[in-house]
Amino acid sequence: MQKKLFYNGNIYTMSAEQPIANNVLIEANKIIALNVESAPEAELINLAGKTMLPGFNDSHLHVLNFGMNLNIIDLNGVSSIAELIELTKNYLAKNDVKAEQWVFGWGWNQELFKEKRMPNRFDLDQASKQIPIVLTRTCGHLAVVNSKALNLLDISAKTEVTGGKIGKDESGSLTGIFAENALELVYKWRDNLDVSGIKSHILKAAKKLRKMGLTHVQTDDLASTNAGYQKVMQAYYELADENNLPIKFNLQLRLKTPAEIREFLSKNSLSKYSDYLTLGPLKILADGSLGAGTAALRKNYHDQPNNKGKLAYSYQEMYNLIETAFKNNLQVACHAIGDRTLEVYLAILGQLQPKFNQQLRNRIVHCQISDYKLLNKMAELNISADIQPAFTATDWQIVAKRVGKEREILSYAWKTMFDLGINAAGGSDCPIETPAPLWGISCAVNRQDKNNKPEGGWLPWQKLTLTDALKLYTKNAAYNCFKENEIGQIKEDYLADFTILAGNPYKISETKIKDIEVAGTVVNGNLVWN
Repeated sequence: MQKKLFYNGNIYTMSAEQPIANNVLIEANKIIALNVESAPEAELINLAGKTMLPGFNDSHLHVLNFGMNLNIIDLNGVSSIAELIELTKNYLAKNDVKAEQWVFGWGWNQELFKEKRMPNRFDLDQASKQIPIVLTRTCGHLAVVNSKALNLLDISAKTEVTGGKIGKDESGSLTGIFAENALELVYKWRDNLDVSGIKSHILKAAKKLRKMGLTHVQTDDLASTNAGYQKVMQAYYELADENNLPIKFNLQLRLKTPAEIREFLSKNSLSKYSDYLTLGPLKILADGSLGAGTAALRKNYHDQPNNKGKLAYSYQEMYNLIETAFKNNLQVACHAIGDRTLEVYLAILGQLQPKFNQQLRNRIVHCQISDYKLLNKMAELNISADIQPAFTATDWQIVAKRVGKEREILSYAWKTMFDLGINAAGGSDCPIETPAPLWGISCAVNRQDKNNKPEGGWLPWQKLTLTDALKLYTKNAAYNCFKENEIGQIKEDYLADFTILAGNPYKISETKIKDIEVAGTVVNGNLVWN
């Protein structure tokens, strides 16, 4: 097999033993040496002054959702309800949508609206009264539908959903708002994808991800479609068997009950499927989002005095779910945005981890509203975190409003995590945020939005150094999915997965990191995009 020598670039290895290399020699899919004096038999890859890093790894996103969303109404950045209505009208006209053909959109955020309120069914009726419309908030935990959709759903103001909420106004009439588990009533009308359709969405998304320098992703896809988790698994198995996965995948397993865990494990093996496909942790969606007011808090929301959010599971239900996972040697990654969720999860792990005496590197996804005591408990229990640095750019204007200044200053505490020795990995939660790792790295370093606001950064004492921010998407992300001995660093015997940047983030202003272009992506020694 032809050897390749990457040389004449800025090579940052993320390895403590040898942080910088002059060149990297690979053979097939492995790194075989660094800093060789000569390699006459190798193909020479001239980096021409570019920067090479270990391949970027997103520790939590939704690839299938991302692929599905490429074909729906894009509402990211919409600044008013009037604009939301106009975009919806334009989509209906452009796509010649027929009456009673369901239409979906994603990405609106009422915090950006000049009206400073949620849209409702009467707003969406202005786009159409004949076509059922579902527009999901950027967090993915709340959606609004029009009156036609409500009629087809056949629900009333008396309809109740465990773990969910159907919005009503002061008179008790339906507003068209659906939150958390109530969304299942709406999403059942999405296209019931077959395996071929699922494969198509995964491929579309993955090809976009590799252009952003991603070589590996840890994705929560099993509940992304109403087709059922086994069809999603079959799609991934077939893509792997066909050698058709553009990047590497570690699948986070969203399974909702102990019985579902047991059923899944009876059909699927946790052992490595291929270099490109492995199975990861049980993913527990334990609460909602801050923006939707559904994350579970210990005290009421500052701007909603009668609302503490809601846990998706009772203490005993979550205990049983985690216990079943541990009995099957299954790592657990828990979505916890609110401090009440974090507190409950840590209490259960404190009970169960000693009982099972396993080193499963259990994780907390998001870990936004917290305090020093909770973070210290995480460190004590050796719990890892999957954080989303890009959330700082969108949330800095709402956190104090939602939880008050006192709780704000203790939250989104990335630097404190590093100081306590918590392994924090970086993710995007795409399609909630852009999956571009360089944007996440910029947010971790600067804690500013795309307009470099707020000045000096939000909660600036929680900024990360550039090296620590790069670790989020390389070394630390590899650790969280038990791959720290094969990816995440440029070292001998590691897999040849690299991200090549047109610029050097160490040699420019930190506010310019977000503007660096990805010049190339290498997976298993093959240049898959440049």
